[in-house]
Amino acid sequence: MEIWTRIQSLLLLASAFLFCATLAAPSDSPRDADAGQSGYVGGDHNVDPATASQFQHLWNASFLPDEKHWARPLVHTLKSSGRQIVFTASTENYVRTFDAVTGEKINERQILPPWPMGAAYCTAQVSQNLGIMGTPIIDVENEVVYLYVKSYNEDIRIPGGASPPLNAQYYFYVIYIETLWDLYYFPLLIDDIPADNDPRKIFMGGLVLQRPALTQIGSVVYAGFGGLCDAFNYTGAIVTVDMSTKYINVWVTQGGPASPWTADWSAWHGGGAAGIWQAGLGLSSDGKDVYFNIDNGAGSTEVNGSTTPVSGKTHIDGLSETAVRVTFNQSTGVQLLDWFRPYDWQTDAGQDIGSGGVGILDPTVFTTDAVKRLAVITSSNPRMYVQDLDNLGGYRQGANGTDGVLQTIPLAGEVFGGIGSYPHEGGYIYVNPGNTGLQAYKFTPSANASALFSFAGKASNSNALWGGAGVPTVTSRNGEAGSGVVWITDPNRGLLAYRAVPQNGSLVEIKLPKVEGAGKFSRPVFGDGRVYVIDGQGRLVALGVK
Repeated sequence: MEIWTRIQSLLLLASAFLFCATLAAPSDSPRDADAGQSGYVGGDHNVDPATASQFQHLWNASFLPDEKHWARPLVHTLKSSGRQIVFTASTENYVRTFDAVTGEKINERQILPPWPMGAAYCTAQVSQNLGIMGTPIIDVENEVVYLYVKSYNEDIRIPGGASPPLNAQYYFYVIYIETLWDLYYFPLLIDDIPADNDPRKIFMGGLVLQRPALTQIGSVVYAGFGGLCDAFNYTGAIVTVDMSTKYINVWVTQGGPASPWTADWSAWHGGGAAGIWQAGLGLSSDGKDVYFNIDNGAGSTEVNGSTTPVSGKTHIDGLSETAVRVTFNQSTGVQLLDWFRPYDWQTDAGQDIGSGGVGILDPTVFTTDAVKRLAVITSSNPRMYVQDLDNLGGYRQGANGTDGVLQTIPLAGEVFGGIGSYPHEGGYIYVNPGNTGLQAYKFTPSANASALFSFAGKASNSNALWGGAGVPTVTSRNGEAGSGVVWITDPNRGLLAYRAVPQNGSLVEIKLPKVEGAGKFSRPVFGDGRVYVIDGQGRLVALGVK
C-alpha cells in the first residue's frame, strides 16, 4: 500500500507539472548563463569588484581520474531548506550535488554506464568514455533537472558489445535536484526517430553528440546535436521534448529530397553533416523562438555556388554555415523562420560559423529607433555580426552582394562560444577571441547602424589561438554603477576577472586567487557571493570571501 501511494503521488505530480516562468533565487545559476545567451547573468550574486578582490579559495571537490566535466555546473537554492547547492554532471554519467557553502557532497548517482568511445578516435580530445556533455538545465519551479545521457545497448544493432557507435544511444532524463531520483515516466529513449522535415533522416544517438547547453521554453525542452568528433554519417538536429505530452520531435539541418542521404552509417558526412555544437554554448531564446548556429555541411542549391541574393525569410532545406531562428508548436513541430549566411562563407576552410552562437541583447538598452531588438553572432570566421533579431539577414542581402547585417566587427582571432554583455552604464559587449585578448565594445544608439558598437578597451593578456578561450560572463549588483565584473576562463591561467567598464582603453584586471587552469570553452557559474569553476585538473573549485 505504501509503494502504491508513492506511485500515485508521482503520477499526480507528473500530470500536474506547472511549467511556470517562476524565477530562480537571484543568486542562483540554473542554466548556462541567461536565456538569450547575452552573457549577462543578472540577479544579485553579491559580487562586485571590491568583493571579488577579496576572494579566497573556499573548497575543492575532486572526481574520478578519467572523469571530465564539459557540462557546466549549475547552482540552485532548495525550497525545502533554503540550502544552496551546486549540481555537476560528467562524461562518466555521474551527477552530484554539493553544499554551495562548505563543499560537502550531498548526493551522488551514476545514471547509466557511459559509452566507451574508442571507436570515435578522439578520446584524447574529449574523454575515455562519453556520457553527459551538454550542460543540463534546472526547471526551478518544479526543482527538476533536464539532461541528455549517452549510454549503450550491447549488440543492439551490430555485434561487438558496447563499442560500436551504432550500439550507443541517448536518453532524456528528468531527475529531482534534491534527491537525484528519476521523475515518473522518464527516461525517454531518443533513438530511431525520423525527422519531421525529412523522414529518411533517422535520429541515431550513437552517431551524434549532444554538446550545446539545453534551453527550455514553457513545457518544451530544446537540445542541439552535432557531429561526434566529425565522424560517421550524421545530420545536425534539434530535438524537442514537450513535457506536457511527452512527445518528441526531431528537426534536421539538412532536410528535403535534395539533401544528402545514404544508408551507409560509416559514410563520412553521408547525412549532410551541418551539426549544432557552438563550443557548448546554449541555444538562445527570446522566450518564444530559438536561435543557434549551424556548422559545415552540404548547402542548398539556392545558395551554394551562387552569388544571387536570397532573403532569410525564404525557406531552404540545406542549412550550412548559417545562423537560424526556429519556432515550435505541437501540430507542426519545429519550423524554420529566418536565417543568415555570411556572403564569404568558407566551408572546411577553418572559418566556420558553427563554433559560435547567437547572443540576444537586452532590448531595453541595446535598441535604436529603427531596430528594436539586437543580436550578436560569433564564429571562428574572425568577426562579429551585429544583427536585427527580427531580420537575420539571409544571403548577400547587403550592398553589392555583401552581408545584410547592421554592423560587421573584424576580430584578430576566432571565437568559440559567444559574447558577454553589460546592459548598464551605457551598455557594453565583450568578446574573447583566440590569438588576442578579451575586448570590450561600447554601445551607441546611433542612426548609423554601422557604428552601433565601437572599440572601448582590451585586456593586456592574450589567448592562444586554439587554446580554448572561455566565454565572457558578466555579473553586477543589480546594475549599480561600478559593480560590473567580466569573468573569463583560460586553459592555462585559470579564472580571470575584469572591471566591466574599461579605463583609458584597457580592461582593468581584478586580482583573484590562482586557479590551476580551466576546461576549454568554459565559463564560471555563480552563487551567493561565490564563484564556481572546473579547473584544469578536473576539480570543482569554489572561490569567495571567507
